[in-house]
Amino acid sequence: MKYPTLARQKYRISARQLLLQLMLTFLLSAAQLSSAYAPFALAVLAVAGPKLPGLCCLIGTAIGALVFFDFQSGLRYAAAAILIFSANIAFYDSHLYRKKAFLPAVSALMLLLVQSVYLLERSAEQWILCLAAAAIMVGSICLLRALSEQPQQRRLFLLAALLVGASRFTPICSFSPGRALLAALALITAGAVEPALGIIIGAGIGLAVDLVPDPPQLLFSVVYGVSTALISLCRRQPRPVVAAAFCLPCAVLPILFGAESPPDLVFEALLAGAVYLLLPSKLLPFTASKASSEDTPSSFQACLSQSAAAFRDLYDSFFRGTKAPPPENPSVVFDRAAQQVCRKCVLCSDCWQRNYNMLYNAFNDACPTLLKRGQAQPGDFPLYFTSHCVHFPQLLQAINQELSAFLLRRQYHQRLMAAQQQAQEQYAQLGDLLSSADSSAAVATIAQPLGYRIGSALRPREGERICGDQIAVCEVGSTLYLLLSDGMGSGEEAHREAAMVVRLLQQFLKAGIDAAPALKTLNSAMALRGENGGGFTTIDLLAVRRQNGEATLYKYGAAPSYLKKSGSVTRISGQSLPAGLQNSADPPECTHLTLPAGSFLVMISDGIADAVDDEWLQNLLAGWNGKDCNTLTSLILSESRTRKGLGDDCAILVLQLPESELGRRRQV
Repeated sequence: MKYPTLARQKYRISARQLLLQLMLTFLLSAAQLSSAYAPFALAVLAVAGPKLPGLCCLIGTAIGALVFFDFQSGLRYAAAAILIFSANIAFYDSHLYRKKAFLPAVSALMLLLVQSVYLLERSAEQWILCLAAAAIMVGSICLLRALSEQPQQRRLFLLAALLVGASRFTPICSFSPGRALLAALALITAGAVEPALGIIIGAGIGLAVDLVPDPPQLLFSVVYGVSTALISLCRRQPRPVVAAAFCLPCAVLPILFGAESPPDLVFEALLAGAVYLLLPSKLLPFTASKASSEDTPSSFQACLSQSAAAFRDLYDSFFRGTKAPPPENPSVVFDRAAQQVCRKCVLCSDCWQRNYNMLYNAFNDACPTLLKRGQAQPGDFPLYFTSHCVHFPQLLQAINQELSAFLLRRQYHQRLMAAQQQAQEQYAQLGDLLSSADSSAAVATIAQPLGYRIGSALRPREGERICGDQIAVCEVGSTLYLLLSDGMGSGEEAHREAAMVVRLLQQFLKAGIDAAPALKTLNSAMALRGENGGGFTTIDLLAVRRQNGEATLYKYGAAPSYLKKSGSVTRISGQSLPAGLQNSADPPECTHLTLPAGSFLVMISDGIADAVDDEWLQNLLAGWNGKDCNTLTSLILSESRTRKGLGDDCAILVLQLPESELGRRRQV
């Protein structure tokens, strides 16, 4: 098996999605702080990246700068957006770009770089407002990236940002429909989370509203913070009680703070309470059934939670923050050799006292050479030292003995540190596995699942009887998993490695463990096993949620995969190394997809094609108009043999989502 090509992932996005990106940043440009900053739009632009989505976001911010800003503020806003997009392009292929803190830091730097020129000789309040806008942008970037796998929560955050912009408009006196909807959003979400998080959400929404007017005020952050704190005290009470607890501070605190129009603020709170009361229970993020399940958790889930917490506490208490001891100093070689030879010599005091500098320089100059060679020779030492030492042959023999012992101790120390580090990581990852385990995952059902068909094929390398690639398909509740593993080399050894990986991964998934922690644990175990002679294995794992067609593709050093839908073909490549070689601290590389009815997803091993030579496969998929995944599988297998011969093991998995087979499944 050849090493995988570490190519950048390539995406294709529909025109509708690009238009939505443009409209989103355009509308978010109205979510301004003090009529001068739009941090939410810049955060979406930063997260969109350097390609077409980022360009559409840049166009949206430019249009928003013309529509929602005055000339000077809009110029600064557009300049900051251009610099952020340019930084995405410049650093996209660098190692720095993959660090979590890089994008927020660079975006904040670009914003401050533009704004600081205009803030020279301005008041301290203007500087504080600029720093607050930069902080909100950084927090929004981090939150958007953290919610990348939680589309519902991500949409709620973007909705809140849009409502912040709508809060500027007050059609009747000082009444704002945007603020009323923000209050309703705070009321709905605060009751669905832990009390501390609910207070943070309420205070955060209020702070954003406080920063909208020019000059900013301190009112809604206190009002919404106190209101959500009261909700946490009565979150299990009937809905009218929860709504009243939210509205009470909104009626009292504006009067204490001397607000300009307290009746309007009270009316906004009452409108938010009415929205909350009229909202159907199934649309609320918490219901009575959820509360009852929290009051009486199953003993199995409680045991898992306690076990996970114990492993995490063990890791935090013993291993987190610890540092490895420093390695042994090579000078111990000469010290111990001198103890054996020099202490009996008549010239000992002359060498180690009066001529100590000469002795030190001689040993120091010889040290790098003998450490590199692993043995000391007479030529490693200067002539003035060898001619002066009367017991040089005996000293050289003692140095070689101590050098051999030193090198063995250093090798043992390195292996021990590596083994301890891997063992420490196993404790942390075991806690993650237990936390993600769900006893109900194996019995979950769905009412209207998407139907699917699967075509698969394995072909061994020429001269081999057994294929070194392995494939598997399994269902866990409402999730369909497709696995493809390519073992190192070919023949029986590669087959055994790939089959073991597929079997273990299936066991993890069927136990209800999420794909990401299962893959990460398997990678760590293979890295530990690799030190004792094991090899590495590529892993291609597709997880499809059959209720909506949303899918996640995980790759550990695997060949590209191909999605054919609506007449277009998208290649999805990965950058990570095979399992066993990838850094165990890194999460598995994943790509999120949407698989509509009528689409095909093709997974292959590198015996079929790789990222360097796959143009023929993309052309084949683009020109193929058939409806049978088994026919497509045979066609790819035949064409690859014509082009690449039988020089490597081959594996193909084709997932088809037919348009007319709802709920049916068939594996070919």
